[in-house]
Amino acid sequence: MSEFVVVGDHITVASIRSYLFAKRIDKGDTLVLNPMDYEHLVGDIKESGEPIDIPLNVLGVLLAKDPSGDVPVGKVQIVKNEKL
Repeated sequence: MSEFVVVGDHITVASIRSYLFAKRIDKGDTLVLNPMDYEHLVGDIKESGEPIDIPLNVLGVLLAKDPSGDVPVGKVQIVKNEKL
């Protein structure tokens, strides 16, 4: 079963970066976010004036919106990139 983890008080690009460094999440892995958190993150990026790359990623880690709604607000799910 998947584990949901907290990356900080609020999910921001800065908190995601810090989490990726602290937990050594690999490039190519995916963080799945609750749809509300994902939209809030996209809104913050738009307000910053920085260009948005689609698909959205931070340091090579893909940020994806949870299509099932299983990921709780304020948490993320880590999906490891399985190398075949």
